[in-house]
This record gives sequence, C-alpha cells and structure tokens, in this order.
Amino acid sequence: MNGTSIYSNVHGVEEFYIVFNTGDEGTERDEGNASTKAKPKQGRSNIPAFATTVQKTKRWVSELMVELQWQDAQKAYHALRVVLHALRDRLTLHEMADVSAQLPTLIRGMFFEGWQPSHAPVKDRSQQAFFEHVLHEFPNDSSIDPERLTRAVLSILSRHVSQGEIADIKAILPKPLRELMPKE
Repeated sequence: MNGTSIYSNVHGVEEFYIVFNTGDEGTERDEGNASTKAKPKQGRSNIPAFATTVQKTKRWVSELMVELQWQDAQKAYHALRVVLHALRDRLTLHEMADVSAQLPTLIRGMFFEGWQPSHAPVKDRSQQAFFEHVLHEFPNDSSIDPERLTRAVLSILSRHVSQGEIADIKAILPKPLRELMPKE
C-alpha cells in the first residue's frame, strides 16, 4: 500500500507515512551516466500499526500533561518512562509480561528499554526507594514531586490497563507501594 495516510489524533490531524527502500517499486537510473547501477525507488507506505501506537502514546503523554498541569510533552514522556521503569523493576517476570501485553506497542518498547532481568525485581521495594529512582532521573529539575508524578502515571496506567491486571499488580506490590495506586 503506497501513498500518504491522514490520521486524526489527540493533537488534531497528522500525516503519517514510512519511507523505505524495497526494491519492488521499480528502479531509477542516472540518465546522465549509462554505467550507473539501477537503484530502487523510494516508496512511501503507510503502516497503520505504527500510526496507531504513536497516537495511543501521544494520548498517554497528553493525559499525563493534563494530570500534572505541564506544558512540556518531552518532560511528560520522560516522566512516564521513569515511573514505568521503576514499577517494572518491582514486578515479577510473569507480571511484567502480563502488564506489557496491555500496553501500546511504543510504550511496551519503552517499558522494556534498558531492562536487566538479573536485577529484577529489586530488593528495596519501599516508597522512598521508588521516589529516589524517580528523582535520580530528573537530576536538574527541583520542581519534581516524585509522589505526585508517580500517582499521576499510575492513575493513567490504571485507566488503560484492565482492572484485573491492576489488581494483580496491587497483589504483588508491598503495601507502601500499593498505596500509590489509585483507589477503585
């Protein structure tokens, strides 16, 4: 499927297409030089799964920006990543797999980015250790309230993941961390 597709998302309308070389769209030759090898034409092809995951990720980031009353989407994306990593590192392997299966593809990739199975789950599962992890990832930003940030991300997670999965997460977390999860 070649061409450009238009998708509406939380930020309005967005043009989304992928440019890649496939070799099957024909070839181009440099007409001025007969000895030039033929090279594949660049094709533009839409991949709806990519557009969908980008749209869903933007929705999560936008919700976090609203929840925290932030204007900086990059900071909100970073905050989402930081809190999800801190949560991930406190879950069992089985629970990580279950949670990740319900995440949008792009967020799922971010969820596993930098993961080291030999370090999971972390031993210190206190609120203080969780908040220290969050603050460590914002070294030059004294405005970060790690508890407020954590609660906001967990609230968004609970809106987009099944309640059964949220219940499973709560069952695994120690009481101090479970208290950070939104009330039903």
